[in-house]
Amino acid sequence: MFGMSDPTAVLTQMRRYASEGRLEMAEVMAGEMTERMLAEKDRDLEKQDLLVQGLRDYANILEIRGPEKAEKLKLSFGANKELAKQRKVLAKMHKSEGNQAAAKTIREHQADDEVQAGRVLALMGKSSKAMSRFAKANKLRPNHLEACIEALSTEFLSKGNLKKSTKLSNALTSALHAAGSVNRNGAAFQLLPVGQRAADVPALIERVMPWTVGSAGMPTPVQSKLLDKLNDLSVQVQRIESGEQAANAALSAAVDKLNPTMDYHAFSGS
Repeated sequence: MFGMSDPTAVLTQMRRYASEGRLEMAEVMAGEMTERMLAEKDRDLEKQDLLVQGLRDYANILEIRGPEKAEKLKLSFGANKELAKQRKVLAKMHKSEGNQAAAKTIREHQADDEVQAGRVLALMGKSSKAMSRFAKANKLRPNHLEACIEALSTEFLSKGNLKKSTKLSNALTSALHAAGSVNRNGAAFQLLPVGQRAADVPALIERVMPWTVGSAGMPTPVQSKLLDKLNDLSVQVQRIESGEQAANAALSAAVDKLNPTMDYHAFSGS
């Protein structure tokens, strides 16, 4: 089915379906592709790389579809566990060929993979385990913006308030500062944290701002710092729109350093 003999073509087509919002079809393709490749005993480096990409995509697609069918969350977590195993295999294959740089690049994806597992665990109601994953991601890549946002979100959803969020709130504020200035990319306003996916600024502000209101219970000192940074991002967007601030001062340099994983959540609207 779907010309599975050519995994490169399958991966391309599957991602096209995902970008079009045809997630059910993308899920079927990713599932069949990874199942076939896992059954192969002697995968070369190219096929191992495609398998790792396929498992990462599969885990993300299942996560997005999880709220529709809860059992998909378990499948997503399972795909993430297999991804961790196969990612290590791929890194070892690169090392055996003397390509330390490629092995390092593979390992750098681990932080994003930890965040993905954490999101799934949070959706499954396992907030403590989710927080451990977000903490691990932030340790692997300090100031991991997505990990900091998801950790604060999980804290709020699991406890109903942010009264004990000082450490998490400070971590998010630090990550926002580390992400640099706002950049304009076409019609989008983005933060471009090195080695991470671009973050849409208006969407980020919309998500985080409610956590800074008094009813959320965030301690005043850290609430003030986080709110100041969110307001600063809003001002930067306005200044770029009016021409007072360079639209993409860091864009060219940062794009080359971004972690090139696919953001399925941009397609799903989540």
